[in-house]
Amino acid sequence: METKHWRKVQLFFFSLMILAWVIFGLIPKLNSPEGEGLPVLDQAVPFILEDAYQEAYDSNNQKVKLLAFFYTNCPDICPMTMMDFAKLQEELKEKQLFGSKVELIAITLDPKVDTSEVIASYAKKFKADQQGWKFLRGTPEQTKTIADFYHMKYKKTEGNFIAHNTTMFLIDQNNQIRGLYDMANAKNSVDTAQIMEAIERLTNK
Repeated sequence: METKHWRKVQLFFFSLMILAWVIFGLIPKLNSPEGEGLPVLDQAVPFILEDAYQEAYDSNNQKVKLLAFFYTNCPDICPMTMMDFAKLQEELKEKQLFGSKVELIAITLDPKVDTSEVIASYAKKFKADQQGWKFLRGTPEQTKTIADFYHMKYKKTEGNFIAHNTTMFLIDQNNQIRGLYDMANAKNSVDTAQIMEAIERLTNK
C-alpha cells in the first residue's frame, strides 16, 4: 500500500513538473525581446542636431531609426538612396509606424554647402514628411564627431563632391546598433524588404 501511495505522490509531482515546464516554456514566446534574432553590434551615442527647418532634433527619443549620411551635391548614391527612403516612408505609414515608432534619419556630410534652406529644398524633391523623415545638419565639428563614431570616412574632392562610405545603420529604441545596410548604387537599390523585416522585429509589429 505504501509503495502504491508513494508512486501516486511521485506521479503527482512529476505531472506538476511537466506542467511547469510547459507554462514557463511558453513565457519567452509570449514575451519575446524586441529585435529577437538581431545582434547588438554597438551602443550608439545620442546626438542633438538641427533639422532642415532649424529646429533642434534629439536622437535620444526611444524610437527605431534608420540612419544614413548624405550630401545634396551627390550625383548618384545619395539621391538613389533617398528614393528608396521614400518607399520606406510609405511602407512605414501603411503599417502605422512612421514618426510614432520609427524615423528615417539623413545627416549631411557637407554642412557648409548644405544650409537649412538647401536641405529643405532637397527634402521636398523626395516628398519627405518631416514628422518621421529627418534631414539633419550640424557644425563641421559635430558632423565629424558623429561620423567618426560610425566609422564613416568622408573626404571632399574637386567640384564639391565628397567620397564617403555607403553604410546605413539601424538603431533600436535603446540606442543600440542592430543592423548595417548598403546604400543604393547603380546596380542595387536599398534592400527595403530586409530593413522592414528588421524594423518590424524591433517594434514587435
